[in-house]
Amino acid sequence: MKQTWFHRSLRPLLLSVAILFLAGLACGAGAQTRSPLTYSLVAKPGDLTVDQMPGPGPAKKHSEDFTFTVANTSDTDYEGTAPNCQLFDVEVFRLVSSGTKSIWKWSQGMMFCEKVTDVLIPAGLSWQRSVTWEFSAMDVTDGKYKAVATFIPSHTTTETTFEIKTVH
Repeated sequence: MKQTWFHRSLRPLLLSVAILFLAGLACGAGAQTRSPLTYSLVAKPGDLTVDQMPGPGPAKKHSEDFTFTVANTSDTDYEGTAPNCQLFDVEVFRLVSSGTKSIWKWSQGMMFCEKVTDVLIPAGLSWQRSVTWEFSAMDVTDGKYKAVATFIPSHTTTETTFEIKTVH
């Protein structure tokens, strides 16, 4: 088969592009991008016992406090953005046999400004927020619970688990 000038010129170019593409894949395969941010979520008091028969009067309120921390372990500042003024969220799930069931979300019913929001965490420092989930004994059942915190600028989550025991 007779090759034209076009085929003779194009083949080396395509071969060069293919080699560069494969070399890029090989270099990228071993490289892992490690985020300079670390995430933690602490629940206090953590495991909890609530009395579902507290006696006369209004139902006693119980609470679980969540402290969400994003630490910048890098030697450079973290600069991120959120699509609006909401920078984080915390959601509580009850662990059930079929998976999880959402029972509380901090941001539910809230409104946030519609402005892209810059987030700066200086090198070596942390960003921290705390929220409280208040509930009555009738709102919960015995079992394991999971709280999930989301840092919206990085779309990263972290979680903690705790248990609630009810007494009658």
